[in-house]
This record gives sequence, structure tokens and C-alpha cells, in this order.
Amino acid sequence: MARACIASINLEAIKRNYLYAKSLAPNSQAIAIVKANAYGHGAVEVATHLQDTVDAFGVACTEEAIEIRGAGLEKKPILLLEGMFEQSELELLEKYQLLPVIGNQSQLQWILDAKLKNPTKVFVKYDSGMSRLGFHKGEFKQALKALEASNNISDIVLMTHFSKADEPYDISTQNQIDNFNRIANETGHPSSIANSAGIVAWRNSHKQYNRPGIMLYGSSPFTEARYQKNLVPAMTLSSVLISIKSFKKGQGIGYGSRFICKQDMQIGVVAVGYADGYSRHAKDGTPVFINNTRSRIVGRVSMDMTTIDLTNVPNPKIGDRVEMFGENIGINEVAEFSNTISYEILTKITKRVYINYIT
Repeated sequence: MARACIASINLEAIKRNYLYAKSLAPNSQAIAIVKANAYGHGAVEVATHLQDTVDAFGVACTEEAIEIRGAGLEKKPILLLEGMFEQSELELLEKYQLLPVIGNQSQLQWILDAKLKNPTKVFVKYDSGMSRLGFHKGEFKQALKALEASNNISDIVLMTHFSKADEPYDISTQNQIDNFNRIANETGHPSSIANSAGIVAWRNSHKQYNRPGIMLYGSSPFTEARYQKNLVPAMTLSSVLISIKSFKKGQGIGYGSRFICKQDMQIGVVAVGYADGYSRHAKDGTPVFINNTRSRIVGRVSMDMTTIDLTNVPNPKIGDRVEMFGENIGINEVAEFSNTISYEILTKITKRVYINYIT
């Protein structure tokens, strides 16, 4: 390995975060969400490490599910959060024992018309206010009635998804819970509402099945520190200094000279950039960690390199490791400086980055 840009992924931290999610809702099953390559952490590696601990896994599509099954993980249920995209996938559902979400009329008709060898459990999605996938009230009741009468269906779980659960003082989430409960309580079926934000902050959303996602990877869906304290960061992105130079007051740094030195400064170049997945939108002042010291980005992030302020860093030298986020620099802080969310940063880590798994 020549280029020293590394994403160190602590698999045991992910397991600890899963168990923390379970502890907040001890009477619920927890579906570990490993879609989008486990939020950039490696779906196969994460699922393999969690297979003896989790109740089930959740992915976006059959391709992601098949990757997990192909790694030898055959025991745990896998939920397809977006359901089927075409009717032909019904064969894959049976072959790989996958559980579909039914969220539109096409998916409903496909499962009703199927000639399954064995009946399957399904999750039926109600649009309680997200205004994305799922049935509206009238359609939901009709879909539920049709599924209850079908010999293809063994069990039904009702589900919905929050739109503002990461805003703990917004009444919208409570309105969604009440909206969902009004229709769910008319049935005898189990339910699934809570995502990571719901698990942490909306205890009345804990149902028979919860769906921890971003919290598994040590990032809180909330900006408030009190919601972060019990989560362990799972990924640390770091690289090394490849240049150290001195600049005079008034000189510009990097593309567009976005940063102008306000005094004589020492500037370091780190071998990491947006082609590695680090956000190009990171502002001047975005924190980094080097030689047990918090420092900052100065100048625009380039494709392969990022410039940082070394003025107050003790004894910097070529080859010193620089943490961009992880154990010492919270990814939510970096996301805020980059006008984005931790989800996007984690899922954009590219294949050029060397992955080092820690157990």
C-alpha cells in the first residue's frame, strides 16, 4: 500500500452500537440496516460480524441482499426496504428467503398473483406523512385486506417512516405516530416505526420491530451532543502529511486562493481529497486531528489533497497521520462544516481508500 489514505472500521463498535439500540427498546426486535454497503462500512464484513447478534438485516434491494447471502449468511431474515422493482424478483425472494416491503399497487398485485411454493411474511408500508413510499389510508386498508385473504402471505407487519424524527422538538413526528397508530390499532398485526432517531428520542415509536441505521455506525441523527454520547464511532478516515511549507501573510492557499493567510503560517498537505470521499464542500476551519492536536482545514479540498493549518501543531513532519473524522473528530461536526449529513460522507468513501477492519 503506497498511498496511505485509510478508513479504519471498528466492527466491534458497530456491534456495541447495535446492542445499545437494543437496550433502548428491549421488547423490540431490531433490524440492522446495512443498505448502501452498510453506509460505506462494508455490508458483508458488517453483516458477518453481526450475524450471531442481530434479529434481522435490512437492505434497499435484492442485489444488496444477494451479496449478503452469497457470503454465506443464510440464517437471518433480510428485509427489502424498497420491496420489489419488477415481478421477476419474486423468484429471488423465494430462492434467497427475502422479506419484501409492499408499498405500492404494483408490488401488491405481484405478490397476490405470485405462485409461491411457501407463504411469506411481508411488511406493508403506510404513508403517515413522509410523502414518499407507501399507501395512503384508503389504499392501505384495501391492500391489507387483500393480503390477509391471500394464501401467499404467512404474516404481516405494518410499517411507516418518519420525515422529521431528527428534529426532536417538531410536532410532526408525534403526528405521524398518532396517524399510524389510529390505523394500526384497528388490526392485530405487529408494527415497525422507529428508525435510529425514533429509537433514541421517540420512545412511543418503539414497536415490535425497530430499524437502527446510522446509529449502528456511531453517528447520531441529531446535532445535540447528548444524543451522541453513548454511540461509538465505527469509521476513522485518516491519511498522512506529504508536504510542509511556510507561507507569508497575504498569500493564498489552494484552488481559487479561498484562504488568505492572515499571518505567516505553516501549511501541511494531506493525501486525501474528494476522490476519496471527503467532502469538497468542507469549509475553512473544518477540524482535523494531528499529533494529539485539533487543527483545521485551510483552502479548498482538492481531488487528491487537502491543506491544513500547522501553525499550532507540535513538531509536524512528513508522514504524520492526520485524522479527518472518527475517534477524535466527530463526523457530525465535519458534516456540519460541509453543509451535509454524516450519511452522505460515509456512503461516499471510494474504493481508492484502503479499508482496515478492526475486531
